[in-house]
Amino acid sequence: MTELPFTADHLLDAATLTAAGLHSHDLERLVRSGRLHPLVGGWYATRPPDGPGDRHGLTARALARHFAGRAGVSHHSRLVVAGLPTWRADLSIVALTRRDDRGSRSRRGYRVFPSVPGLVMADTAAGPAVPLGAAIVQTGLLNGRMDALVAADAALFRSLVTPDELVPAVGLFCGARGIGPGRALLRHADGRHESPGETRTSHALRSLGLAHTPQVLVTTAQGTKRVDALLDDAPAVVEFDGRVKYDGPAPERVRTDPLFAEKRREDAIRDELYEVVWVVWAELDDLTALGRRIRAARDRAVARVA
Repeated sequence: MTELPFTADHLLDAATLTAAGLHSHDLERLVRSGRLHPLVGGWYATRPPDGPGDRHGLTARALARHFAGRAGVSHHSRLVVAGLPTWRADLSIVALTRRDDRGSRSRRGYRVFPSVPGLVMADTAAGPAVPLGAAIVQTGLLNGRMDALVAADAALFRSLVTPDELVPAVGLFCGARGIGPGRALLRHADGRHESPGETRTSHALRSLGLAHTPQVLVTTAQGTKRVDALLDDAPAVVEFDGRVKYDGPAPERVRTDPLFAEKRREDAIRDELYEVVWVVWAELDDLTALGRRIRAARDRAVARVA
């Protein structure tokens, strides 16, 4: 069996493999046998990627090594390697930003963006990379404002960035097309949102003019229950999806049987005279219908406690 050079990060490039005495036909054989997995531009993974996100992360790390400090992982790719969620980003394309020059480049599988004045690259386990705050703003400019908000909420929730770090990050892109709406939306970034679905649900409630507070503790006969959002003007709870829910402080949550626990949890909340509205992904694209449902629940809740 052909012995591959040792690599701690599961990445090898064609130059290293050639220096180890392997030829093109050897590489083709190793790919066919599943011992090498092509990524981009002569780079291979020595293990099979575990889905599109993992492939993207491996490719981003490979390209960071390929550019040898001249460019850093950026935009949605920086989020992926940090383990943060993306929303509509194209994971078939890795994004990098140049450290110094203003040139750009697009190749199959990756895109290199010009340097950003005032931006200082960070040294990470994946190699040179744009700081997370700046990458959040970048992904909003490239992929849409909701991508930025989803990532910002997740980064705040995990304490990977602070609100104070997001403000100067936005300032780096002053004058960029779309930065105004992006800045406005990022003002709502909130680390209490624990998933992209909760981020989008909260955004939908704001768009509907429904004031609410996220992650509220509700006292019930079965103990304290944490809800995704509680309307400020009525005992009406809004929950995203609802297939799995956890009780207790976020770091200490214990998963239980989803269906049984969810039903008991909802019953306990309703017993305290709260209305409960479940929101699923499809409803977030029809705010008119969603607004009718939530306002009807709010009216029932007000009437019940009157």
